[in-house]
Amino acid sequence: MKQEIQKGIRTLFLSAVVFPLVLILIGSTAMAALPMKTVTDRNGRTVQVPLEPKRIACFFGPSYEKVFLLGSGDKVATMSLKQSPWAHKINPGLKKAVVMPSYNDPDVEQILQLGVDLVFYWQWPQQTEKMASAGIPVVCPYDPRKPLSSLEFMQRFKEEIRFYGEVLGPKARKIAESYCSYYDEKMKRVVSITAKVPDSKRPRVYYIAGRGVFATQGGAGIGRWLLDLAGGNMVSKGLDQNFVDVSMEQVIAWNPDVILVGGQASPDTILSDPRWKSIRAVRENRVYPCPEGVFLWGNGSSESHLFVMWLAKIFHPEKFRNLDLDKEIREYYSRYYHYTPTRDEVARILKRMPPADRERSGGKTEKAGSVAIKPN
Repeated sequence: MKQEIQKGIRTLFLSAVVFPLVLILIGSTAMAALPMKTVTDRNGRTVQVPLEPKRIACFFGPSYEKVFLLGSGDKVATMSLKQSPWAHKINPGLKKAVVMPSYNDPDVEQILQLGVDLVFYWQWPQQTEKMASAGIPVVCPYDPRKPLSSLEFMQRFKEEIRFYGEVLGPKARKIAESYCSYYDEKMKRVVSITAKVPDSKRPRVYYIAGRGVFATQGGAGIGRWLLDLAGGNMVSKGLDQNFVDVSMEQVIAWNPDVILVGGQASPDTILSDPRWKSIRAVRENRVYPCPEGVFLWGNGSSESHLFVMWLAKIFHPEKFRNLDLDKEIREYYSRYYHYTPTRDEVARILKRMPPADRERSGGKTEKAGSVAIKPN
């Protein structure tokens, strides 16, 4: 009996050691059979990646929607974030992708089992090395350097799009160049007007960008630049952080003209709380939920030009009276997502509502805002 138990323990031990090694060997062998190319990712690492990846893991926050934008959405095998209701509406095949429980600790065995040949990931070295040592190509699309101007911010964003195109292959590169030209055209229309707005005429904006109404961004966050491009002034930009928590007393002291409700918060939380009633934005009914399409518009999304347009109409309605946002959204979705939303669908996106036909089991409507945000 004792010998049988010892034999069973040895078998379990060997399985625990050998099986992962076999997976790593299989993964490395499969990689060796693919045509490869060398790229330098945006964190400065030199990486061998497939010439045209076939099975992609999107473990970097906004990476899925970039891959989808560039025509490779059908290649996404796994991701670390639950995507928005609109992402599932526009790409029904997304339901086949495996959602991993954590991007902080990627499951190498499962990644190998899924046949993943490319991972988009954060700039975290320990987890990156864990995957790379198993023969999995890992690239970081995130540039950790802080832009020093709105012009530099836009340039960095286009560099990110082009990086995705370079990694994904010739078809994606062509779409990336088309997108960057399109982005320049749309942003120029807005910035040519807002650049002339003096600071004294720019509304002071409190931008909620986290899990609650006191989670915002500081000057190191991308919200600062998006609001600036739209002709606004983010009240928290003097805080030298990315994501930051503030207090009720601080918001009252700022007394913003406009409140933007992004992240996972809800305008109802503010409007139902008497502590907010003294704030100018609440008194003047200028509290707005931030739109969500394939991704959160204000969180590194390729829909960020639409976010800037939307903000510009809120901040300076008289200057953007002729900007037809409904038309712009329909045009963009049709051209790059190959899906033309109805007017009702556009209205729902702008109000941060899910598609009318997407419901959870039990008949409850699935809420927008399902995409998680990276904490800092």
